[in-house]
Amino acid sequence: MTNEKPTKTQATFNDRGRGQLLIVDDDIDVLAANARFLRVSGYQVIVNNFASSALEQVKSETIQAIVTDLRMPEMDGIEFARKARALKPLLPIIFFSAYGSVPDVVSAMQLGAIDFMEKPVDPEVLLERLDEICLANEGGVVSRVAFDDSAAEAPFRQRVLAYEKYLIESSLRKHQGRVSEVLEELKINRRTLNEKMSRLGINRSALK
Repeated sequence: MTNEKPTKTQATFNDRGRGQLLIVDDDIDVLAANARFLRVSGYQVIVNNFASSALEQVKSETIQAIVTDLRMPEMDGIEFARKARALKPLLPIIFFSAYGSVPDVVSAMQLGAIDFMEKPVDPEVLLERLDEICLANEGGVVSRVAFDDSAAEAPFRQRVLAYEKYLIESSLRKHQGRVSEVLEELKINRRTLNEKMSRLGINRSALK
């Protein structure tokens, strides 16, 4: 038995219980690792490696938040989130993916995504974000802000722009400024790329 005192955050959540999450990912190893960490951290965790059957869990279980992979073979995370939203419109959703495109991020944000994280996800960062979400939702903050278009437009727009800039700059570095390869990876056309680079202040020559 340990005499170590819990941190302020741990004490707060352990007194009340951290709530129940649904994690959806077709990668069994990643799914198991994330679930194990979050369970040790005090959450109840439901897991599923199929989006279609995960929808049944959304329907029947009391869930505080969903964490879902973006790329899944049977049904991708965007389609899953759209159907989950139809069942429970105010349920917070975090997306994560080993790779993403600008349209993916925009679609996720339009669905009211609370966050969009890149794999491999740092479990401590995921835990911190979930704690913030569950605390906010406890007081109704998530319901009022994250899914109220008028209230959420500015902060979500800023997050979309920040992630778009990150994706474009990362792709330019990866492909040493070769635009044709960037267009293929991000699934956008040249005109859209030029417009976004201009709006986001991206200097292609500095990223070669």
